Amino acid sequence: MPVLLAGFDLKLVLVILSVDLQYQFFLHTDARVPLGPLEWVLNTPAHHRVHHACNGPYLDRNYGGMLIIFDRMFGTFVEARPGETLRYGLVHPLQSNATLELAFGGWRQLFADMRRAPTIGSALRLAASRP
Repeated sequence: MPVLLAGFDLKLVLVILSVDLQYQFFLHTDARVPLGPLEWVLNTPAHHRVHHACNGPYLDRNYGGMLIIFDRMFGTFVEARPGETLRYGLVHPLQSNATLELAFGGWRQLFADMRRAPTIGSALRLAASRP
């Protein structure tokens, strides 16, 4: 909506959204498609699998949607080690299957941790730090 309000053509926005959706579908496959030198810039299914892994060395890595170059620039990029099995899922098991708890439980926990923080600065650091 903001780009439309900024004056971009609706048709262009819809084309870009559909291309992005197709690329996201590709990233969530088990495809083993080497992109050669483009892998330095573009995200690949192999890079994105690391993003979903809950193994310790892979937590909070490979954030890029279509582009992986920013992860490389800011130090959040990591490749899966050869022969290592990636585990998918959550680090801590869920305590509930209630829809609202699934949607907002992480936020609830974060705010509870922030309330227990001894200073406002430490509460803000909690909000801005890694999970």
